[in-house]
Amino acid sequence: MRIKKFTANNYADALEQVKNELGDDALIMNTRSIKPDSPLSSRNVATKVEITAAVEFKEPVVSNFEEELHLDEEEGLDIKSLIFNLLSENSQAQTLGLRPNQFKLYSHLVENGLDERLASKILVKAKAETDTKPGKEKIRVMDIMQKIIPFEGGINLKREGPKIVAFVGPTGVGKTTTIAKIAADYAIRKNKKVALVSLDTYRLGAVNQLEIYGDIMQLPVEMAERSEELREIVKRHSDKDLVLIDTTGRSHRDEDYSRQLKEIFSVVGGVETHLVLSVAAQEKQFTSTYQQFLPLGVDRVLFTKLDEGLSFGSIFNFSVRNRIPLSYFTMGQNVPEDLEIAAPDKVISLIFN
Repeated sequence: MRIKKFTANNYADALEQVKNELGDDALIMNTRSIKPDSPLSSRNVATKVEITAAVEFKEPVVSNFEEELHLDEEEGLDIKSLIFNLLSENSQAQTLGLRPNQFKLYSHLVENGLDERLASKILVKAKAETDTKPGKEKIRVMDIMQKIIPFEGGINLKREGPKIVAFVGPTGVGKTTTIAKIAADYAIRKNKKVALVSLDTYRLGAVNQLEIYGDIMQLPVEMAERSEELREIVKRHSDKDLVLIDTTGRSHRDEDYSRQLKEIFSVVGGVETHLVLSVAAQEKQFTSTYQQFLPLGVDRVLFTKLDEGLSFGSIFNFSVRNRIPLSYFTMGQNVPEDLEIAAPDKVISLIFN
């Protein structure tokens, strides 16, 4: 944001200076009259006026709205935020390029976790399309948000041979329970042949937990530590429709783990990777975990623990920033009830609830 003071003999001239230098989008932050300093002046009246104005640096115009919503690293946020908070609500709306009556909707989105810049851009887009349709702005905002979230639904099975799906993510997000829910959905509800594989030899009891689920659903459970073992397991279960792979939860600081998994998966080929994230975690952890598994390749993102989430804008932020399709949502511990295919209207309802 650029801030500058302009002095002239009258307001009209000062405003003309503002317009010429900062443009029509400049925000008037303060005005004051300047009285003469000399005590000998016969008239104690203002002889000058001063206007303090500001303008936001404009970004290059892009034709694709999804590209327009891309968020880069912010610059000078502390100064901008300080100035922004000192402004009135109407002035804040003007600074964002919004109408004053849009500020309540903007505040709701931000309070529910939506990125501030992303929220303002969505509202600016909605404003341009609803100027002739008063009262329909919230509906238009929801429609825009639904259209830009990437979705691909649940796991799509292959016509021949097993579909192999691996679940990766940090410790404690509920990967094993999520795999059990998906296995039950396909084996019990959809009557498909499913096998379970654990690569989680790092965490005590991880294989036992998967074996318990396997026993209950009468599904085979295998354990692999090396790529050769995984190759043999997949070959043994070539008659299955779906092979679900559980992996070790590691810290996002373990950069080598993604490379290890890539080497293991390469022997069977065509492994679809779902990144499992907990809504209860901080959004920064989403980004760091995604960066950890980026070398492996992430095909979908799955969010767990919706029942523990306090705000859900982070789901929208992460998905739109990284253009990763959502696959499933989970909540609670019930298998397979607490599982649903991620849908656009679900995300929007969570944010606007």
